[in-house]
Formats: sequence, structure tokens, C-alpha cells
Amino acid sequence: MEPMEVSVTDEEYMMKKAKSFLETDCYRCRSWLLTAKSMFPSNFGIHFECYEIEKNLRCVQRAARCFSCLLEDFPNEAILWKEIENFTPILCMDTSSLSEEQTFFRKMFSALPLTIQQKLLSVCAERSEDTMEHCRLVLLLLNRFPQSSTELALKLMDTMITAEKHNQCPNVINCYRKILVCDLGPLLVSTNTLNQKNLYKMLTKTTEFYITYAMGGHSIIQNLPDTENYIKTPWEDLFASCERIGKKLSWELRSVLSQSDKRKAWKKVSSFAKKFVIASNNSELSKQLVFCGMILFVRHVFDYNKSLKIENGSEYLLVKAIKGPKVQINKPPLKQAVLSIATKLNESLIGITDESSEVLDHFKMAFNYWELLTNKEPMCTDYWKLSAQIKVDTFIGQFLNDIEFYQGKYKNLFKAVPVHESIRKSLSLVTLYYCVQEFKKCTEHIFMVVEQIENLSLYGSVSAEIANPPEDREMYFIQIAKLPVLQYCVKIMVQILYNQLSNYPSTSDILIGHLLVLSQMVWPEGKVIAEDMYNHIGKLPLFTYPQFSAYITNIDIIEHFMAMFMENDKCVLNIFPCVASSLSPRISTRGAGKGVKEEFRLALKKQVSRWSEPIDETMLLFFKNERESLMKTATLMEKSLTF
Repeated sequence: MEPMEVSVTDEEYMMKKAKSFLETDCYRCRSWLLTAKSMFPSNFGIHFECYEIEKNLRCVQRAARCFSCLLEDFPNEAILWKEIENFTPILCMDTSSLSEEQTFFRKMFSALPLTIQQKLLSVCAERSEDTMEHCRLVLLLLNRFPQSSTELALKLMDTMITAEKHNQCPNVINCYRKILVCDLGPLLVSTNTLNQKNLYKMLTKTTEFYITYAMGGHSIIQNLPDTENYIKTPWEDLFASCERIGKKLSWELRSVLSQSDKRKAWKKVSSFAKKFVIASNNSELSKQLVFCGMILFVRHVFDYNKSLKIENGSEYLLVKAIKGPKVQINKPPLKQAVLSIATKLNESLIGITDESSEVLDHFKMAFNYWELLTNKEPMCTDYWKLSAQIKVDTFIGQFLNDIEFYQGKYKNLFKAVPVHESIRKSLSLVTLYYCVQEFKKCTEHIFMVVEQIENLSLYGSVSAEIANPPEDREMYFIQIAKLPVLQYCVKIMVQILYNQLSNYPSTSDILIGHLLVLSQMVWPEGKVIAEDMYNHIGKLPLFTYPQFSAYITNIDIIEHFMAMFMENDKCVLNIFPCVASSLSPRISTRGAGKGVKEEFRLALKKQVSRWSEPIDETMLLFFKNERESLMKTATLMEKSLTF
């Protein structure tokens, strides 16, 4: 017979017997537990063991009842609170990522009486030393029990704002702001918790968060679970949040945020401004207009920035429209002419070099809102105040630069040119130096562009907008692709050379020859340039341009030179070094004349055979070989304007 075990209390014996049936007979197990609880009602160990067994058996309802009893009868036991601390964070987790045990705890909590749930969440939140956990538990409490005090909700709002400051978050895209805006905000607004002052406070925090997230290119929000650390639709969420708050503030304009027709939205905003805000000088109406107008303005700037970059890797740049070629370049004025910021957008002044209208549309819409918000009181003061709070200027730099370009503030823009070397930087400097009439530097950067063009993968196409812009056009968006950029550089060089030739008609033949070469890139508009050059040549006794055979491939130009050679005996054409006898001013003998004409005709025929050569390759070769003479002409042109 086995000896009896010693030093075992009645409680321990009964618990041991209950556990012995745990895996084989759960009913006998529970019978022993029930008996133990009846005999020792004040023993925490027995009651907690009952809970543990029901938890291991995954019996949600029984475990919930045991847990409720523990909270009511033994609220100060350290082991109980350790268990609570283990599972309360699970209540704030996303259900899709829970383990089997975590799912059980969620179900067990839901099975607790509502009064206990509320008490448990409240006490756990107060005991939590982790700020994020505290905020999540209070938020859960407010969501489950909307009747919770308004004071608690406002306190949570202040706690999250304070936590954001004290944790020295580098920017507004942080876990505290995200929960404040995305989780707490809608709850506070829907339950009428916030007064007008706090509604504006929440609106500002919300607007700042979503604009920073969308405009700053953010994706992951640190210290949040994978299911919560990003915003899928920031603009739509911003519009929805502002509409909710706007409804509480009785805003008439709130519906424009979700208006799909952008032009209708602008019409409503501008009409509201004229009818109510400007006329009455009402500060509350002004705030409404500024919030809605600024959000729409920044959205249009977002779309504008996005449209500047094309899917194929190219982008657009706003540059000066080059007229001409018969546009006289005058001496720069002592004071730079500037279009007034208060002047409404003149749509005819600005164009684009291809068929895309998105860039122009977004720029025009953003400009309309910008002009409205920054030029009329009381919106102007309210806009700059709100803009400073949200740091809007951080995200609209490109748009502001293009506004200054539109206004003609070219000298201000040199500091905004990209620092790193790129074709965008070089092209920006080309157009800016041209605008301020520093033609030497302009030409230097044209050569930099030419060197960088060869690295462009996108070919693009020549543009009539560049070759022959409308009379009132002042600027256009150019696609940074090989052909349009090269065409633009050619157009600038044409104007520099043409003006130099106009000012000094007795200068060397090289200007005329260079202009003929460049005219090919802007054909058929270049035909006007070519015809003018023919007239210059016709007045000369001798025209020497040995580079003709290297660069002239346009059939119209070649045919015209053949006609000049055959019909004009006053001018000697020295364009083919191999045809030396063509230097004779008049062919006197039939045999000699026939031989010279035949040599010239054969040279031109050979030249015609090159008609299919890509014009861009010819231009690149021209810029490479003629750099010295082009730089000399640009320098002389610049000097002539300083005297």
C-alpha cells in the first residue's frame, strides 16, 4: 500500500484532483472545481485556477464568468492584473493578425458584462504607463461606450497632442497624429463633443496631417502595425473629414470638396467669395472659404506637380516663349517688368509644346485659387495665417517658382534652380539667362544642354509651339525630350544670331550660314529665316560658307542655292571647297562655264542625297563643331546691349 502524501492542504488536494481529469473528463474536472469554490469561496488561487482551466479549454462564456468573479471579488490581486496587462493590448490590435489565443481573449472580453468591460478599460487606461497604449484603450472605451464623459474625450485629444510634442516627433506624420486624426477625430465630431474652438483645432490638425502625408510623399507611419501604418486615400479621407467638421460648423461650401467637376467647384467658391466674404468682410465666412479654398488649391498643386512628371520618365519645364525670328532684342530695362500678382491669369500668355492639356489645366486651376486667397481681404490674412500653421509653402515650391516666372521675376529664380547637375538645371538656366539678356551665359548653358541631350532616352517630337508660337504667347511648358529641347535651344540661337546680323549687317558670312543651318530645325517656319538669308546673300559680291556641305540637308535650301548659282551672276557662292573655280565672278567661256556648273551641280546633287539624315544629329554636330563662333556672337550681342 502506497504511503499517503503529506503537507497537502485541502485546497491543493481538490485542485490536484480537478486537474487530473482536465484532459480526460472535463465534467468531473468542473465538478471538483465547483466543490472547491463552494468550500473555499475566499481563496483567490482556486478561483484563478478555475479561470485558467476554462481558458485552456477555450470556453469563452465560462472563462468570462470566472473572470468577472475575479474582478468583483479579488480586484487587487497582482496575478490578476498581470493577466489583464497581458491581454488588454490585444483589444487594440487588428483582428486579421491575431493568433488563436489572442482571438480567444478578444471573444472573452466581449462576453464580459458591459459594466465590467467599461470599468476594465477605464482602469487599464489609468494604470497604463505607455502613452500609446493608454490612448488606444481610452479610444476603445469611447468607441464601445459613446456615453462616456465628454471630459474624457477632450482629455484624450489633449493627451495625444501633448504626446506628439513631448516625444519630439520629427514631423506631423507620426502615430499620435494618425490616431488623433483618423480614429479619434471622427468619433469626437459624430458625438457632438467639440465646441467651435475645438472643431477648428481638429480641422487644422486634420488638414495639416493629410496635406503633409499626400504632398510629402510619405508612405509608412512609424510605430504602428502594418495594417494601420499607411493612408490609402489621403485626399478622399481629408475631404470626408473636412465635410464632417464643416457640417457641424454649418458650412455652405463643404460640398465643393467632393465635387467631381473642378470647374463647377471653382465657380461656386469664387461666387461665394464675391457674394458673401468680400462684400460683408465676415471673418467666419472667410475662415470657411480659406479652409475649403486652400485644400482645393493644394490639391490642384498636387495634381500639377504630378502632371509635370510623365509616366515615361520625362517631365515638363516652364520656359520663355521665343518669338521671331524678326523680334528685336532691346536693351534690358533699368527696372524689371513684372506682371502684378493681382492680375488674373491671362490664358493666352501660356501654352504647352505637345497635345497634353493636363499640365495647363492644373496650373490654371491652382493659379485661380492662389489669386483668390492671396489678394483680397479678409481671406488674404486668414490664408497666410493658416498656411504658416500647416507649412503649405513647403509643398508648393515648384508652383510658386512658376508663378514668379509667369510674373517675370526671373532674377529671383536663379536661387531656385536645382543644385545637382541635370538637363533640367541646364535648360532652366538657358531660359533664365535669356530672359535677363545674359546671352554669353545663356549660350554656355545651351552647350551644356546639347551635351546632356544625348543621355535622354525619350525622343519626343518637334513642336509648332516652339517653332512659331502665337503672337501673344509669353511662355510654354516644354517636354524635356530630345527633339523639343534641341529645337528650343536652336530657336534661342536663331534669335541671338538674327539680332546680331540685324544690328551689324556687314558682319561675316558665317552668321548668314549659321542661320541657314539652324532654320532647318524649325522648318517650315524656318523658311522665313532662309528667305531673308537669301536676300542678304543676293546683295553680296561673295558669300563664303564652307560648312554648307556639313550641315545643310534641307532640299528647299539646296534647290534655292542651285537657282542662285544658275541665275545670279553678281554673287559668288563659295560653299563647296572642292569646286574651286566657282569663285570666278563670271563664267566667260562656254567650256569653262559648263565645267564649273557641272561640278557645282554634282556637289549639290550629292548634298541632296543626305535629305533623309536626322536633323537632330545634324544640329548636335553643328553645335559641337561651331561652339567657338557661336560663343563669340553671343558675347558680342550681349555687349551691344550694354552700351
